[in-house]
Amino acid sequence: MGKHPRQTRDFIKRMERRLVAAAVCVLLLSQGSFAAGPFDGEWNGTATPNRGRCKAANVTMTIAGKVVSGEMRLEGGTSEIRGTVWEDGSFGATIGFHHLTGQFRRDAFEGEFDTADCKWKMQLRRRTGQ
Repeated sequence: MGKHPRQTRDFIKRMERRLVAAAVCVLLLSQGSFAAGPFDGEWNGTATPNRGRCKAANVTMTIAGKVVSGEMRLEGGTSEIRGTVWEDGSFGATIGFHHLTGQFRRDAFEGEFDTADCKWKMQLRRRTGQ
């Protein structure tokens, strides 16, 4: 009977150490994904074709940390934008199946992408009040 309370105490100490270790891991992992970035906010603008017969499109993007999501609204429908922005403002994404690259600088963005019919230039501004 003398060993039973000691075994229980040892078990509880092991569980406490594991809980503390798990809590530290969760805290460390969550800081990277929820950290505010210098480009966070709502971005709006246009994508204009430099060549080809395409028409200008309205673009909206939202940035949270490194994660970028948004859409480009064309006459024929909407294409999703999914990508990543890095600390230096460089940016890579996809618009549907097309590759978009560009650069964020303070409250402005410029980027380019090609489709089968057109070469596009995208210009966005951060929405004021962000």
